[in-house]
Amino acid sequence: MQLLIVPDSFKESLPATEVASAIKRGIKRINNALSVKCLPFSDGGEGALTVLEKHANGKRISCKTVNPTGQAITADYFLFEDNATAWIELSQASGLALLEEGDRNPTISSTFGTGLQIKHAIEQGCTKIILGIGGSATNDAGAGIFQALGGKLTDKNGNDLEKGGTALATLNKIVLPKGLDKIQWEIACDVDNPLLGSNGASSVYGPQKGASPKDVAMLETSLTHFSNCVKEQLKCDIEKVTGGGAAGGTAAGMLGFFKAQLIPGFHLLAQLLQLEKHIKKADLVFTAEGKIDPQSLQGKVPIGVARLAKKHHTPCVGLMGAIEGPIAPLYEEGFSGLFSIQNGPISLTESKSNAAILLEETAARVFAYHQNIQSL
Repeated sequence: MQLLIVPDSFKESLPATEVASAIKRGIKRINNALSVKCLPFSDGGEGALTVLEKHANGKRISCKTVNPTGQAITADYFLFEDNATAWIELSQASGLALLEEGDRNPTISSTFGTGLQIKHAIEQGCTKIILGIGGSATNDAGAGIFQALGGKLTDKNGNDLEKGGTALATLNKIVLPKGLDKIQWEIACDVDNPLLGSNGASSVYGPQKGASPKDVAMLETSLTHFSNCVKEQLKCDIEKVTGGGAAGGTAAGMLGFFKAQLIPGFHLLAQLLQLEKHIKKADLVFTAEGKIDPQSLQGKVPIGVARLAKKHHTPCVGLMGAIEGPIAPLYEEGFSGLFSIQNGPISLTESKSNAAILLEETAARVFAYHQNIQSL
């Protein structure tokens, strides 16, 4: 019997590698002789570099850059073995986790540091940039990236705009950088939020990044003006693009600036790592994530894994920190079973602190049940 474990991380608790290890320990407690393959995964945002480093051909590259508030840091990206393709994880230089809670302010935070990473990769000879977006501290529609690559954003007096989302309210002219015409751009995006509106970048994600209601209104005004400028000057309508609101509008901005292609992050990584081939060979698949709910249908790892398992008639078990909302639509995606790892009344803090042991125990119980059923 061949088991495959393909989990995402439990945010603010366990990275995907540790989630996979905990599940494997639980399974091995029941049958230590089993062949168990672990393939920690990501939806293309945070954690993608670790997945690529472990399972793809290439290497991590470190370079000097800045964090969302402009402080000097060193951050990594992944350079594939062809030396022509780089995977840039936006959260490495522009992530919310890089800032203390009191420093989080999406009105002024910038993706400039991510742009410096991209610039470094291009200077190494890369002609294809894959940008994995997620976990950002920013709401600047990728303006910082554009500026770091040599693009000009100026106000009506010809002055360069300050960094940050609200500065876009004074945008008057966009000047494209030179020498990037042959670069191929792909954006690994795992949400379907548009740039603007009640379901857009500022309204949905702004508060999570420290924006007050007043800040959200200012950011919405700024991104609306930015969208109009892009439409008028670059002849690209980014306002209602599915997924354009990802990472504070970075997805929409990259589409407008560079005609980047927006692709679900899970699918990009699944193709790169030949996930379907591994699932096809497995007799049973385990997947996991901190929470699963109706929004997970947009492209989260467990849903993607379940869909591939269903395609190949492979049983798929999901272990979740929390299960919210109607469960029937989730089972329709291909799950054989969905289980919360909670074993009784427990606080969120306790759950996060004990996630590894809860995963191990739940995996053991579920797999023991599976073996008993198989033996009947």
